[in-house]
Amino acid sequence: MTMIVVDSERVRRLRDLLPAITKEHLQGTLGISETTWVRLRDERPIRRSTYERLMRRSGFPAS
Repeated sequence: MTMIVVDSERVRRLRDLLPAITKEHLQGTLGISETTWVRLRDERPIRRSTYERLMRRSGFPAS
């Protein structure tokens, strides 16, 4: 399983897409769980497949 750490600037841009940080908005807007959000916020690794899905849902390039 390949893991990736998302840089804080990209996490900030993802945060800007959310009307609020709630379970419903995280799942509905970004397609991620609260647990994944905490990992992103704390600069901890997430699965590459989760990262790729997140980038597709957010419209950001997966670079």
